[in-house]
Amino acid sequence: MTKHKKKEWWKNPHPECKPATNVISAGYDPAFSEMSAKQPIFTTSTFMFRTAEEGERFFRIASHPEERAEGETPGLIYSRLNNPNMEIVEDKMVVMHPGAEAAAVLPSGLSAISTTILALLNPGDSIIYSAPVYGGTEHMFESVMTKFNINTYPNHSPDIAEYEKLIKKHKDSVGMIFIETPTNPTIVHTDIEEIVKLAAKYSTSKKHILVAVDNTFLGPVFQNFCNKGIDLCIYSATKFIGGHSDLIGGFVLGSQADIQTIKAFRSVIGATTDPFCCWLMSRSLETITIRMQKCSENAQKIAEFLAKHPRVEKVRYPGLLKKGDPQYDIYKKQCSGPGALLSFYVKGGKKEAFTVLNNVHICRLAVSLGGTETLIQHPRRMTHADMPEKLCQATDLTDSMIRISVGVEDADDLIRDLDQALKTIA
Repeated sequence: MTKHKKKEWWKNPHPECKPATNVISAGYDPAFSEMSAKQPIFTTSTFMFRTAEEGERFFRIASHPEERAEGETPGLIYSRLNNPNMEIVEDKMVVMHPGAEAAAVLPSGLSAISTTILALLNPGDSIIYSAPVYGGTEHMFESVMTKFNINTYPNHSPDIAEYEKLIKKHKDSVGMIFIETPTNPTIVHTDIEEIVKLAAKYSTSKKHILVAVDNTFLGPVFQNFCNKGIDLCIYSATKFIGGHSDLIGGFVLGSQADIQTIKAFRSVIGATTDPFCCWLMSRSLETITIRMQKCSENAQKIAEFLAKHPRVEKVRYPGLLKKGDPQYDIYKKQCSGPGALLSFYVKGGKKEAFTVLNNVHICRLAVSLGGTETLIQHPRRMTHADMPEKLCQATDLTDSMIRISVGVEDADDLIRDLDQALKTIA
């Protein structure tokens, strides 16, 4: 009979090993699933109790997580609340993020952001955020959160002094600083260590300013802030975590207390990720290190090629940053690699950019990122189409920009494809 029971040592079976090793076995004990080498998919809506007393206890700690005894885990009741596949993929995410205490899986990246904010902030609170952010995030901040009396204020510069000005301006209402680093699609880094210091400086005994980081672009392989003092690490798991453009998912990691609050809210609003999607993400986490490393190697070669191309005005990519650039110092301090995302500006405007997009053959004209295939798109008229023109101008998000998510194909083939497409510009 297949059973599921968590054993603490599966969360971190080999403390001396690196995350890429531990993620293979984290969260899953084969002894409780007929010794299957890989986790099965638990496609059940409901779970049985051994005794009525056990059922009573499971319900009690599900509704009152603060009453859990030390080491006590929530019992399985109903898959809207929890499911073995949800638990397993959450444990795998934790071992990939040294410093994180717990993780919550959500149905999408935007669900991870919205659920986190609504669970932890209150009406009247405000959010200061780095700009630009992903277009869906910007829309949520500016058009949705205001309906819950949560106001949001963008900061167009990575300058910490500008963040401090906004905090002072909005005084006691600031409940969160939300940073996407590097920014999408302008690839600008924010010094998270300084953001953490700033949040601590203006937090009070009555109001702690949360620091939330969208780590989708470079985490967890090239960037991890969970051991750097942040409160919340957020992902669109659709991207590199899923890694194959075949699922939609999200994650948030943080302290046990914050994640318990988020999970309780997740259950109430029904933001449940289905078992098969969780299984797919568990599968993908086992190869995320080698995939992201290969994509990054390809992206470095492509960025260097584009930087010298006569029809390209400039390229934004961490691997091209040079000493003396403030962005270089931030990048070297908090990143271990440049990643797979790059943006470049063609000489011209929308017409020239569209000409390139319409003439690629190997690169795929589609949005999203982080898959095994190379994706290419036009942020200003696609993913960030609804972003206000003033904000686009302030952040250099222009019609001449093209964003690429580099995949695992042969780098020379991708370079040849981009070269022939660029040569079609009149």
